[in-house]
Amino acid sequence: MKKIFLSITAVFLFSTAFVTAQSLDKVLDKYFEVLGQETMLAAKSSQSTGKMIQMGIEIPFKIFSSYPNKFRLEATFQEMTLIQAFNGEEGWSVNPFAGITEPQDMSEDELKSAKVQSDYEGMLWNWKDKGYKVSLEDNEEVEGADCFVIKAVSEEEDVYTYYFDAESYVPIKMNSKVKMQGQVMESDTYMSNYQEGDGFVFAGKIETKMNGQVVSTIVIDEVTLGVDIDPTIFDKPVK
Repeated sequence: MKKIFLSITAVFLFSTAFVTAQSLDKVLDKYFEVLGQETMLAAKSSQSTGKMIQMGIEIPFKIFSSYPNKFRLEATFQEMTLIQAFNGEEGWSVNPFAGITEPQDMSEDELKSAKVQSDYEGMLWNWKDKGYKVSLEDNEEVEGADCFVIKAVSEEEDVYTYYFDAESYVPIKMNSKVKMQGQVMESDTYMSNYQEGDGFVFAGKIETKMNGQVVSTIVIDEVTLGVDIDPTIFDKPVK
């Protein structure tokens, strides 16, 4: 009898795990379908334009992304241009607003953020190969919308929790708990104003909050896929 009970328990646990895995796969598959992931991956590059809004000041920007993990941000204001770039191995920046006019190597924490930001596929695509532990949590409500909740934990134990609108399958919030300078920094990022590109969609507004206060707002006006990008723009300039 004991052996039978153990067998039944094992089957139940296996079945529960299978259902959870299937549910996770279903949510992710639907999300990638709505996002237009296959279209974006086939393009292998993108250019985004828009503006950052901080303290009422609008700063135009361009973002260049290239598969698999190259990224460059250019933000220009009053004839000064901030640059942040990652070439897949090294990250660097120029910040004339802080008096830094020569390219500087990113700090360890900045480099960690750059690696996440530069992932052209996004962390949830092929997440097992990238070392994440991903799970489907209980549904939660975000600003009146029922949401699927997916948690991704990195090898460094940073935690990213996504909230997908249960009707549209697009993410409307992401909570991040990331270790920086020996402390866990928590922030909430809200995505809204989704727009359609040619075979894909993107969030037109991205707002980040810390301790309930807005720290940055990004408005994306246009995203163009399959652009011809000079690969050297991601490399740190050599004197």
